[in-house]
Amino acid sequence: MQGNKKKNDLIMEAALTIFEEKGIREATIAEIAERAGVASGTVYEYFSNKEDLFFSIPNQTVISFNEQLVLHLQGLFDPIEKIRKYIWFYLYFFEKNPVYTELLLMELRVNKNYINSDYYDDSRKATAEILKIIKEGQESGRIRNDVNPFIVRHMILGPLEHITTHWLITNKEYPLTTHTKDLTTLIISAIIKNAQPLTPPPVK
Repeated sequence: MQGNKKKNDLIMEAALTIFEEKGIREATIAEIAERAGVASGTVYEYFSNKEDLFFSIPNQTVISFNEQLVLHLQGLFDPIEKIRKYIWFYLYFFEKNPVYTELLLMELRVNKNYINSDYYDDSRKATAEILKIIKEGQESGRIRNDVNPFIVRHMILGPLEHITTHWLITNKEYPLTTHTKDLTTLIISAIIKNAQPLTPPPVK
């Protein structure tokens, strides 16, 4: 129930809704406060200004993402299977949180103030787990180790972000998770150690 939620959580939930409806430029603290059921002064007790509130939203979602990801990875020991699960969960989580997804990929990522803020460093923790899995796979011999693990991470996250952005600009007309199989097949075939090389079809 709303009465049991912390005020800062209510404020951030209200801000998400207002930002989605009007965009960060047109949204006002007064509107956010009214939607959250608090006084405007209460908002400033938790956030220094509208931009600070805007930047804080991803951090709370990152915490939720990481907590749920840990649960999904429990019981998996093969790094390749962990990467399969990571790809699926990334698409699933962003599909189930479309408002946050749109703010992150369409607004925050192109905001210079966000990139230069402390919040940006915190948000990057969401990618820490995939890098950990890649290094684990290289150490165990499951993932090829002739490529920098940071490059492998980019190779995984790049297509995920591109597919998710395309999903947003096409008005979310299909389940984002429908791309899971094709994406995991392509990525894993490229990074798994001792995989059979892809050969071009014979020329007719």
